[in-house]
Amino acid sequence: MKSEFSLTFFGVRGSYPVPGKRTSRYGGNTSSLLFEIGGQPVIFDAGTGIIESGRYLNRRLRPGQVIHIFLTHLHSDHIMGMPFFAPMFNPQAEIIIHCPEIPGSSSRQALEALFLPPYSPITLQGIKARLSFHLLAAGEAADAIRLENDIQVAHVLHNSHPRLGVLIYRIAQGDRSVVYATDVESPDGFDARIGAFIAGADLLIHDSQYLDRDYFSSDDPRIGYGHSTVSMAARNAGQCGVKRLCLFHFDPRYSDPVLKGMLEQARRKFKKTILAQESRKIKLRR
Repeated sequence: MKSEFSLTFFGVRGSYPVPGKRTSRYGGNTSSLLFEIGGQPVIFDAGTGIIESGRYLNRRLRPGQVIHIFLTHLHSDHIMGMPFFAPMFNPQAEIIIHCPEIPGSSSRQALEALFLPPYSPITLQGIKARLSFHLLAAGEAADAIRLENDIQVAHVLHNSHPRLGVLIYRIAQGDRSVVYATDVESPDGFDARIGAFIAGADLLIHDSQYLDRDYFSSDDPRIGYGHSTVSMAARNAGQCGVKRLCLFHFDPRYSDPVLKGMLEQARRKFKKTILAQESRKIKLRR
């Protein structure tokens, strides 16, 4: 248990959830990942995938254990599962939400609104967990937070995602590290600052929303939408010198066979590539 460093994908899609036969293999829930490091749970993003993650954690929660949730940004596909996260209603749970500052606004109020009328009948009184918020500076410099079990989480702002940018995270313990870079767009590659932040990670989870043909489509291009193509992800993995690449945040229109084709395309440029898949657990070895 002390040496465990694993992550499980609970939501892998972008934009909106797409349940059904076309997405049954890789999954149709929106973004959410659960890390378990020495028994400590750390969640990244709270799309609809966090709902199943919450059920899983609620059955395993230990007295005094803190659940950390880190949000990359507050677009709806990354927070829509929050009101249905089971530990929120567990009086034994303690939850800390780490979220980016929003200039001229309040991240906390935006998230609390999900529990309030007219969006929800729950109200804040319905939350039984001990809930607190930790704001992350929206500046461009990386910042590190130390959690339980000597876990370190650093973040850096990437400005490509409309309109307030997105946080890229690096989660590490000892010599093992994973970078979570969703909702990024980098047609010319990452700049030196971002490249240095990612460099050498054991695993890079990278936004791969589009195929090149859709991104550069003459009829309806996706340029400027704040998302990457599979080619961008593979190129960035190579340039940053990571050990493995995981494609993530898939366009909701893409069926399972299309995703399989994306994987084959990526592996021609970066051999050690995998696809994010719901319920798939990845373990990092020492």
